[in-house]
Amino acid sequence: MNIGKIEKLKIIEIVDFGAYLKVNEKEKVLLPKKQLKRFQNIGDEVEVFIYNDSKGRPIATTKKPLMVVGEITKLRVVDVNDVGAFLDIGLERDLLLPFSEQIYKVKPNEYVEVVMYVDKSNRLCASMYLDKVEGAKKIDYKLVKEKQYIYNSEKVYKILKEKFKGHLIYTDKSATVDDIKRDFNMSKKSFKDSIGKLYKDKKIKITEKGLFTYY
Repeated sequence: MNIGKIEKLKIIEIVDFGAYLKVNEKEKVLLPKKQLKRFQNIGDEVEVFIYNDSKGRPIATTKKPLMVVGEITKLRVVDVNDVGAFLDIGLERDLLLPFSEQIYKVKPNEYVEVVMYVDKSNRLCASMYLDKVEGAKKIDYKLVKEKQYIYNSEKVYKILKEKFKGHLIYTDKSATVDDIKRDFNMSKKSFKDSIGKLYKDKKIKITEKGLFTYY
C-alpha cells in the first residue's frame, strides 16, 4: 500500500460508514462516508491520498495534501509536544516531525522546510534532513501557499458553520491571537487572509456584531 501517495483506486464495497477501495489483490482501504459523493458507486474510480488515521491505520481521503512522499517544501508548525512537532499538511490530521528529524528546535507558527517520508512503522513523517529521501523533489512554495490559502478558508468556513452555527461574535480585526488559536488553531494572519477570501467569495458578511455566513 502506497502510504503518502495520490492514487486512483476502484470502489469495491459500500458500507454504512463509507466505501472500501481496492489497493491490490490482498489489500483494501476505507474512504470515509463524508468523502464519498452520492453518485459514486461500486466500480467507480476515485482519486485519493492514503495516510494514517489516529490509530495508525491506513485511510483514504479525496482531499489533496500540500505535499506527498518524496517532495520537499515549507510547512507551518501547528504544535509541539513531547513526541515532536506537528505540521499543517492541509488535511484533518497533521504531519509528525520527530525531534530526531529536527535540525533545530522548531516553534508553533514557524515555517520549516521538510521532506515527507514513510518511517519503519509505516507512518507518514517529515524530516528537516532533506537528503532523507533519495531523489526528493522540491515543489514550488508559491503553489503550496495557494493551496494553503484555499484550505485555510475552507477550514474557517466549516468551523463557522458547524461550531458557531454561522455566527462568530468577533471579526478578523477585533479577534485576539488567543481567540483565533483557541477556535481555529491558526495564526492571526492566516485567519485574516481566510476571512478576506470568504468575504470576496460572498460566503460571509462582516458587521459590528461579528461574522455571519450567508448559507
